[in-house]
Amino acid sequence: MTTGQENCSASSSAMKIMSEIISYPLLLEHEESITKTNQESIMYDVTAWMLYLQEIDGILLSFQDSIIASSQQKRNKGNFSTITIGGRSMSVKDLSTSFHMMQNARNLISERALSCLPGSYKLWHDYLNFRSREYVRSSYLISSSDEAVRYKSTISAFERSLARMNKYPRIWLSYISFVIHFDPCCNVTNVRRLFNRALLALPATQHDLIWVEYLAFVLKKAPPKGLFISTGKEMGPIMLSIQNGTMEDPDCPWEIPGETVLRVLRRYAHYYNPTAREMLADVAATFERYGEAASLYCEILNDVDFLSASGTTRHELWIRFTDICTEHPEDTREIGIDFETIVRGVLKPEDAIGSGWKIFDDTKADNEANDQDSNRHEKIEKQLEQLRSSLGELEGTLWNKLALYHVRSGEFELARSIYEEAMENVSRVRDFSLIFDAYVKFEENVIEVLMEKMNEDDDDNEEKASGNDETVDEEDLDILLGKAATKSSGGDDEDLNADVELALARAENLMTRRPLLLNYVLLQQNPQNVAEWLKRSELFLEVGQPAQAIAAIEDAIKKVSSRQAMNGTPSELYILLAGIYENKLKDKGKARSVFQRICTTKPEYNFTDPEDLAKCYSVWIEMELRFENWDDALSIARRSVAPSPHGTSKVVKRLVRSMRVWNLLLDLEESLGTLQTTKDAYNRLLELKIATPTQILNFATFLSEKKYFEESFTAFERGLDMFPFPHPGAKVLWKEYLLSFQNRYADTKIHRMRELFDRCLDSCPPEDSCDFYLMYGKFEEKCGLTKRALGVYEKMCTTVPPDQKFSAYQLYIAKTIKYIGVTATRAIYERAIQALEDKPAAIMCAAYAKMETSLHEIDRARTAYIYGAQLADPRTNPEYWGEWHEFEVSHGNEETFREMLRIKRGVQTAFSTVNYNTADTDSTSKADAPLSHEEAIAMLAAQEGEGIEPLETEKVAGFVKAKPKRPADVKDLDEVERRAAKLRKVTAGLVAANQQQEENLNDEEIDID
Repeated sequence: MTTGQENCSASSSAMKIMSEIISYPLLLEHEESITKTNQESIMYDVTAWMLYLQEIDGILLSFQDSIIASSQQKRNKGNFSTITIGGRSMSVKDLSTSFHMMQNARNLISERALSCLPGSYKLWHDYLNFRSREYVRSSYLISSSDEAVRYKSTISAFERSLARMNKYPRIWLSYISFVIHFDPCCNVTNVRRLFNRALLALPATQHDLIWVEYLAFVLKKAPPKGLFISTGKEMGPIMLSIQNGTMEDPDCPWEIPGETVLRVLRRYAHYYNPTAREMLADVAATFERYGEAASLYCEILNDVDFLSASGTTRHELWIRFTDICTEHPEDTREIGIDFETIVRGVLKPEDAIGSGWKIFDDTKADNEANDQDSNRHEKIEKQLEQLRSSLGELEGTLWNKLALYHVRSGEFELARSIYEEAMENVSRVRDFSLIFDAYVKFEENVIEVLMEKMNEDDDDNEEKASGNDETVDEEDLDILLGKAATKSSGGDDEDLNADVELALARAENLMTRRPLLLNYVLLQQNPQNVAEWLKRSELFLEVGQPAQAIAAIEDAIKKVSSRQAMNGTPSELYILLAGIYENKLKDKGKARSVFQRICTTKPEYNFTDPEDLAKCYSVWIEMELRFENWDDALSIARRSVAPSPHGTSKVVKRLVRSMRVWNLLLDLEESLGTLQTTKDAYNRLLELKIATPTQILNFATFLSEKKYFEESFTAFERGLDMFPFPHPGAKVLWKEYLLSFQNRYADTKIHRMRELFDRCLDSCPPEDSCDFYLMYGKFEEKCGLTKRALGVYEKMCTTVPPDQKFSAYQLYIAKTIKYIGVTATRAIYERAIQALEDKPAAIMCAAYAKMETSLHEIDRARTAYIYGAQLADPRTNPEYWGEWHEFEVSHGNEETFREMLRIKRGVQTAFSTVNYNTADTDSTSKADAPLSHEEAIAMLAAQEGEGIEPLETEKVAGFVKAKPKRPADVKDLDEVERRAAKLRKVTAGLVAANQQQEENLNDEEIDID
């Protein structure tokens, strides 16, 4: 067909479309408004063209609805022959033809609009969207089909649009998306070339819009969001297709070669966005390009400024890098990565300079050249600091990866050396556990493989043995091959057995060494842990290696600082070292030399606590005693407390105040020294004022045994000057002093003994004076005067604390009855009743009444009961009233009994206003209570041998103490009688109302029998 014929055909087609357009009244209006020839023509108005196209879109939408409705009517057997669309009536049968004609009409109108306004982005965007979304519905399979014509015309439209719209990324993305969705050949090269043309045409600021779609196409998934600073508010067409799952047609899937994907990602990562190197490394590993992936990870880890787009931490990057290098060592070697050097550079930064590890090499270059870029230098230092701090999680893992790298390479011996080095260099138990478990697993795998190989060889030998009968005789083999065959086969078996035994020995040795290896890790973590050093030495001794144990202790002495030592003291190191020489090696000289190194005026180790040095001296002395070197032991003890010369350390100077060495010296002086040297040692101890009460007692006892009594008393006096009251040691010293003096001068120096007692009691606090009063009174009874003894007891009653007064008065009364008589105790009873609290005073009144009753002084006894009644509440002290009741029954009459009842009611009324707390009076509170009065009296009676009447009732704990009901001016029994008469008058009025009832009940109340 010639060009003229083509033009004629196109012209006739256009005329046919125009006639179709003007058949619609709605479109005719727009056509007339655009084609009028006056000056007000709107042919160059974009809005008019857009309204015209929108009207056509509305008609197309009506066509689609009508076609759907007509199909439904056919199913329902409806009969509608005509329909009106856009003001034109047409047959239902012509809907499809008219719809296609209207689509061509829209394309024609868009072409006309673009011929007038070729630079309008709106028109081009609307036109291309219509063609790519509505005009072309599916990809074609036959090149001569209508879909093929529409596809090619749409491609032509996109190409023509790019003549003017090549700076608009939306046009490029629409074009690429159209080709991806409707290209029947699924040609990746075409799409890749379109992306390349777009990147060449657009400015660099808009490349992100293209690259996000480009990466989504080659990866078939959305790339990480962190790769792009801003991709606009809307997703691109390819990203939307991936999100909706419409990226690929099942009939024509896109198969992108791996090399294409890698090339695209390399171009993006190396020339546009270095952050994408992580993604490139992951994709390279996916396509089994392990060398390239390892190289990229290494480059990323060397980049100080690298930030992961997907939020990957540097720890995770290290793990990925090590995984690739260990799983594919050959690939990493081929690419030129020295994995061992890199790992050692991280684990030992001080040895990494010049090792090829970029971070450390850059640091050295910066330091040598005085780089002016301080920011980069700070970043590198920060990176190094982060790297060192992250070793808490990476150290054990990196060592394991390095060993596994050599295992995968077949270098088993080198892997073992790596494991051994790792266990010596890690400083955390967690890392040690990881490495040790991996090491054990490696050895177990080696044993397993060797055992399997041995079993296979046994099976092969059995098969050969079974086939020998059918082939050649052993003698024939010997004739043909000699002994070479048998030697070779036997040699292989022997070698395999030897390998198995060696592997088993290695595994056993590894398990045996675990405590030592773990101990070494703990010491690496904290070299100041004395307990771990001691444990290390004991572990060596357990395996029979005393030389290594000694070396460990010597190393500990060098590394442990006395100020920072923990879980033990430095002195324990020297003691254990000497013990090894003495007990394990049986070398007394070297054991003695250990103590000579430290127990001098200038020791080799700087102790901070003199107690450590004292321990060393004491252990040395005990060792010499075991060797029966008595003189040497005594000499060492004397030297330990000798005055230090000028220039010695503070610890040596303070050693003289150590109780440990002084106690040992004093024991040795008493056992091995002379009398004078022992006295000199004690006297020097007292001069230094560091003696304890026990040492003073020992000194005095020693002098007494040697018949130096006055010097022993002098020792007591010096001790009392050092420990006066209220020091607890003063009571002990005074007791021993008084007993010792009394035993020595009991009957000869009474005046001096009394002076000692008086001195003691003058300085003794009341709570500690009871024992000394008893000693004083017993001394006066035995060696002095009775009057003075009773005076001592009387003074004790006024001096001791209130809780001991009752017992003191009972003892005083008992002694008075013994030496003077019962009648002399009346004044004592009266003073006791006045001085004691309510309940003890009531008990004392009852005792007073019993005493008067024994003397047949019934009235005086009744007066005592009456006076004590106001102190005894019937609710809490029923024993008192029971005793009075028995007294009146035995010695009273009806009137006195009535008087007792009246007093009881009055006292009940008086005490009715007193409230008591609900006390817990169970056995637990009684057990925890202080010593009761009965127990105190029983104790005093046992000491004195006197029968003292105990307190009959226990004090009920928890009740509120009642206030004294009597004044302090009651001095004699006459006053007591007057007050009792006054009390009778008061109580008589309280019971007057019940007098008649009492008279009626007299026969029942008074039962004398």
